[in-house]
Amino acid sequence: MKKIMSLILAGILLTGALTACGGEEVAETPVETEAAVETEPETEPETEPKETEPPKPKMVEVFTPIYTENFDDAANTKWKSNAQLKDFAVADGYLTATSTGGDPSIAATGFDLPCEDIDAIRIRYINNTANDQLQVFFTTDASNTAYSEAGSYKEYCWFTESGVDVAGAADSEEWNELVVYTEYNDLWTGVLKNMRLDLSNAEGSYIVDSIEFCSVELVEEPAA
Repeated sequence: MKKIMSLILAGILLTGALTACGGEEVAETPVETEAAVETEPETEPETEPKETEPPKPKMVEVFTPIYTENFDDAANTKWKSNAQLKDFAVADGYLTATSTGGDPSIAATGFDLPCEDIDAIRIRYINNTANDQLQVFFTTDASNTAYSEAGSYKEYCWFTESGVDVAGAADSEEWNELVVYTEYNDLWTGVLKNMRLDLSNAEGSYIVDSIEFCSVELVEEPAA
């Protein structure tokens, strides 16, 4: 009996030992992962710098007088009263007159100047009427031998009804400084003979400071 019990006990101990051996947990082998590969940041391909054009020079107009009337010599001025004017006078460096109707004008004769030499007509005057239109008529020995609408230039000007007088003219802000470019009329050819200025188309007074015929040249503006 004791022998049997010893055998049973031995069997139990052997079974427990085998179970203990089989039940041990096996440590998991860590899975190797690929290391992150460091990459250089992408850069834009190098491009050649763009060539920039140098700044274009600023061009300015240079006016060279060919004929100038400053109304300094009343005896030798070409300009006379032509129509619908009273109180016409040349004195103190001004031509003055008062319009009595809707078509007043002054006129000059005997210029004998080549039209091709005159690129612009500059007129400086005060218009004391309520009309803003000036018209320049001309005659030549070629294509326009008599005054005509086709042989004319129309310009617009400031006008004032405040009545600027000669005493206040020098400091007045009412001066018109008009530039009439002759290239805009195909009849401006040959030799200039006569000219007529309709200073406005209304009643009122005028003060004319100068009338100038000029050549015009575009030149580069000097650096500041």
